[in-house]
Amino acid sequence: MQSHCFSLSGDILNSNNGNGKSKHYSTFVLLLLASIAIMAMYVEAMAFPSLPTVMRTYGLGPEDYSLASWVVTIYLVVGAVSISVFGKLGDIYGKKRMLIIAMMIYTVMVSLTGFASDLSSSIYLLIVFRALQGIAMAMFPLAFGLIRDEFPPDRIPIAQGVISAMFGVGTAVGFVIGGFVTETLGWQWTYHTVAPFALITTVVAYFKIRESPVRLNAKVDYVGAALLGATLVTFLVGVTETSSRVNGVPRGWSDPMVVALLIASAVFVTLFVLWLPKAKDPLVRPSLMKVKNLALMNITAFIIGFALFTTIQTIAGLAAFNFQLDTIQIGLLLLPTSAVTLVLGPTVGFLVRRIGPKWPLTFGMTIAIVGFMMLYFNHSTKLDVMLGATILGAGQAFAMVSSINIVIVSTPMLETGISTAVNMIIRTAGSVVGPAIAAVIISQNSHFDPVVGQAVPGDIAYQTIFLMASIVMALGVFLSLFILNQKSASQAYGERGAPGSKAPVVAKPAEADLRH
Repeated sequence: MQSHCFSLSGDILNSNNGNGKSKHYSTFVLLLLASIAIMAMYVEAMAFPSLPTVMRTYGLGPEDYSLASWVVTIYLVVGAVSISVFGKLGDIYGKKRMLIIAMMIYTVMVSLTGFASDLSSSIYLLIVFRALQGIAMAMFPLAFGLIRDEFPPDRIPIAQGVISAMFGVGTAVGFVIGGFVTETLGWQWTYHTVAPFALITTVVAYFKIRESPVRLNAKVDYVGAALLGATLVTFLVGVTETSSRVNGVPRGWSDPMVVALLIASAVFVTLFVLWLPKAKDPLVRPSLMKVKNLALMNITAFIIGFALFTTIQTIAGLAAFNFQLDTIQIGLLLLPTSAVTLVLGPTVGFLVRRIGPKWPLTFGMTIAIVGFMMLYFNHSTKLDVMLGATILGAGQAFAMVSSINIVIVSTPMLETGISTAVNMIIRTAGSVVGPAIAAVIISQNSHFDPVVGQAVPGDIAYQTIFLMASIVMALGVFLSLFILNQKSASQAYGERGAPGSKAPVVAKPAEADLRH
């Protein structure tokens, strides 16, 4: 039998605002967590565009591109594994504690990454640093969990909207400012410029953020974590290797190594599913995954990640290949998209608080489809692409803010960390699978353009990708119609917690240092 403990401190239970935290404190925490999102996305926005410069630094040629691409891939692979582990540890030992550990790792590794080329002439050291940096991807589900635990219920949707908006802002800052830094000072300075900010943010978070009083009385499921980790590593590596080249030819989906990795992933996920019912304290409670809203939202998360990331990456490729724009110009092209996301993020939060998250989610995915189709029919000029991407950004704001709120209100409070982590993992998987398929489509539909002096994708490639994204997102719209429109966790579970949970709703006060 699982023995779960939901711990609430006295100031939480008896507060005037519903959670014992002042409005000023909540605002401060929100701004701090938002800055973390901007910081991380600033770095990641430049990771892919800076690859050619990185390759020149290490003396690598075009034939080594598949190796260099691991600078980006390894961050996602390790991050996907760490998200689940840190999410569960946050539920057990405290979300603030695990957030600080993740931020410390990020600060150290982002600092070392900037000096990787000085420490070694081999790109493998850079890849190792990026892998360890990927552990810090766990900051995001922990931040969402802290918001749920620490904020007044009526402010949670708005806070989630602000955080979600900062991802788009961070990407724009990365493209424009990061692009300028990379092209004038070198790719190393992308990391040098963010390292002091990471250190300051970590110190402020340590002293100013209070520890969440919510605790799950359980032990770490090491077997489950290992099986899930093996599933994610083999799956993500297998998918990303489809676009890597051997003797100038992409591996593709039928390559023996790719097939072997995907089969291994299927075996590991089967073992993981079989293990969960047998575990005393499973990494993910099986009955939690059977909650209707969570099951539908996890499938929808894959769809959103697949469609949005595929299209965004394709837009960046179109701007670089067909319009011959540099990194800064690409950032300026997408600046209206980020502006729309910044404005709509908190706005959608207000709307979710008023009418619930279901219909904003459906509306957002529908608007995204409009953006996809605009790009399908019109992508021959920069203005066409800017308009389509801006509409897409509006849909993204609605979809992302609504989706995280559905996960939050559909999850028992004591399992927020692992639940948001699982949702983020699935969305990450979609964001890897989609671009991998798009890369194959582009490679098979490119031709040499004498005007620009290189191979460029043809219209059929872009149209195929935008149409594919539309069809996939339409499936998400259909699934969203079956989601229950719940405004709060109490509406979802009443006073009893999660369906199938054997946990008491209220237990002894948390053994936590509430000063932090």
